[in-house]
This record gives sequence, C-alpha cells and structure tokens, in this order.
Amino acid sequence: MASKVAFLLAVATVAAAFAVSSAQTKFGKLVITGIVPCNTGTLIDVATSPAFPDANVELQCGGNVVAGAKTSSNGSFAMEADMTNALSALVGGCELVVDTPLVKCDGKLPAAGALVSYLQGPLARLLSGVFQLAPAGFSFQMS
Repeated sequence: MASKVAFLLAVATVAAAFAVSSAQTKFGKLVITGIVPCNTGTLIDVATSPAFPDANVELQCGGNVVAGAKTSSNGSFAMEADMTNALSALVGGCELVVDTPLVKCDGKLPAAGALVSYLQGPLARLLSGVFQLAPAGFSFQMS
C-alpha cells in the first residue's frame, strides 16, 4: 500500500511539473516496444506462443488512439508517442489494443475479439526524456 501511495505521489509531482511548464514545451517521448502473440487466453506467454505478424497495434488513451504500429514478421513492434501521454499510461488510462482478428495469424482462432494489454515500465525513466514501456501481458477479449 505504501508503495502505491509513493507511486501516486511521484506521478502527482511529475504532473504538477508538467502543468507549470508551457503547453508548447515537448517533454520527451514515450516509447513502447513488445511482441504480439498469436493466441487466446489471459496473460498470454509470448515465449510459448507463435508471433502475430502484420498486426495493427494501437495505443489507446481514454478511448482515443494516440499512436500505432504494425508488427514485423516476428511479431515485434515499436511505437512512439508524445510524453504527455505518459501520465495516462502510468495511471492505467492507456492500453494496447490489437484489433486485427486472430484468424489472420491462425485460421483456427476466433475471427471476433481483440488482444488487449495494459502497460508496464519503471517510473525512474520518466524524467530522462525517454520513457520506455512494454505490454504487461496480452489477453484475449471477445467483442
């Protein structure tokens, strides 16, 4: 509980620093990298699942798409967003959504539904100008 309070205090401090700065100032960038699995389930293990090539991955914050990428042939992706989206990502206001149907990577998997993941990453890098996050684990959600 104490670590959660400390985390929220750190986020509030960073938010206050952002609010004091000019709206024109760029604070750095948010970089998200990961691998998308071709599988169903909850918290899918990318080490034991086949990769999902050519899938569209979106970073959605508050229901709005703020960045996107397409996976490579090995299922990996990298995307960048303005640092202003980092605070939303830290407090769970953002998620990665793969809306390309799983049937595109394996004909035996469902045609409806999406892979979704929250984000994880160390808070210490927030002040360095580049904040790196990764999927916390993709889970399949029926639509």
